[in-house]
Amino acid sequence: MSPTSPVNVPKLNFIKNYAGKNEIKILNNRFRVDYHVEEVMLLFFRKQGSKPIVLIQPDGSKIYPRDANDKTIEWHADTGYDLIKIKEPMPGPWQAVGKILPDSKIIILTDIELQADSFPDVVFQYEVIKAEARVVNSNEVIKSKMFHEVISLRANLYPTQDPTQDNFGTSIFQLGEFLDDGKGLDERPRDGVFTIQYTIKTMHGEWIPNYRINAELFSRELMQDPITVVDSPISFTVLPAKMNDAGEIDRYHNFMFTVDDTNIDNLSLLFQGTIRFPNGDKQTFSVEGMQERRIEIFNGEYGLFTVDMHVFGTKKDGREFHLDIPPYQFVTEEPEIDYIVLPEMTDGLMDAEMEGGDSALKVDAEPELPVGFIIFINILILSFGCLVIWLFVLKRDIKNPFARFFKKKDKNKEDSEMDFENEPQPKSEELDNNQDIDDSPDDILDLSLPED
Repeated sequence: MSPTSPVNVPKLNFIKNYAGKNEIKILNNRFRVDYHVEEVMLLFFRKQGSKPIVLIQPDGSKIYPRDANDKTIEWHADTGYDLIKIKEPMPGPWQAVGKILPDSKIIILTDIELQADSFPDVVFQYEVIKAEARVVNSNEVIKSKMFHEVISLRANLYPTQDPTQDNFGTSIFQLGEFLDDGKGLDERPRDGVFTIQYTIKTMHGEWIPNYRINAELFSRELMQDPITVVDSPISFTVLPAKMNDAGEIDRYHNFMFTVDDTNIDNLSLLFQGTIRFPNGDKQTFSVEGMQERRIEIFNGEYGLFTVDMHVFGTKKDGREFHLDIPPYQFVTEEPEIDYIVLPEMTDGLMDAEMEGGDSALKVDAEPELPVGFIIFINILILSFGCLVIWLFVLKRDIKNPFARFFKKKDKNKEDSEMDFENEPQPKSEELDNNQDIDDSPDDILDLSLPED
């Protein structure tokens, strides 16, 4: 079956049973099949992990899973349910034996019809679209949550294989799976309405929407008319910060975006986004209507900048749209610093010009320090650090290197004083001492007169 050509897909519809009901409730594990039913599909939910059920026909004969022959009986036994399809079932009362849950239903099946929202004729690249799908019979939605648990519903885009289109030769684009879980854009869980949100990230060209419902015992698909995907109407330009004539670097990068308003209302546009800086910081922005579509991004550092943006607006035909623009990235680098040309290099400049070389020689702005001087400074700092640790951390005293010299000098002084005391005294001193010792009354002159 070629997905690029119209096909007549057989529809799957429920037979109306018991006053227009699509489902037959089980009463005491019993149900009845009418005589005009050509095919029946039975869906039983049982206790998780229990054995498959056993069917008892109106004549008392039993049908087991092993009796499936892919001709008249098809049987899929899962861990929590049994899905059985029987062709030309025996009319009358049937019975199911097993650990069947009370919510199990009997589905009398010939064909199932799948309905889905139609795509717009023209969509933009990166447009976000919400769509709904239903499994119905005669416009009656099947709301059995257990039935929805055994089917899956997916959507795809097939290229038309038109050589004149840009998407010629591309592969199938998978849009995603419809869900009925009440999450995301799905409004209510288990209401029979399956919802999907997908982003058109395909090449522009013609595509055919394809919806497919799958179950273990059947599968059907629905194809819609071709649609056209056109380029996104939003484009971007970045003017990085530069160095001006004064030698200073601009403080902001200019991020600008332009709009192709051929198919859209320019006044209805709303831009919302986030800027991620090289250091991980984030900045949000919002531009509405005809405001200046230019954003100044602070030039605080160099590296990778990322801009994420969502665009909301209205087309000229009145259809609203939402674009999820892919991240736009740009990289900035630190500018090179101009070197200083010293006057002493005039001769070198002249030589270079004569030799056809560069007319400007690059000279380091600051001379390099000698290696020996750097080593000396490091040794000095290290010595000072060791001295501080010795005095204040270890609390040790520093011995006086001249203590031995001063000690020797003091000892010599003491020895000289002892020698001086042992020497003999001068003779003058001895005479004085002798005079003191020999002084007697005989040496005194008597000048007194006699009494007579």
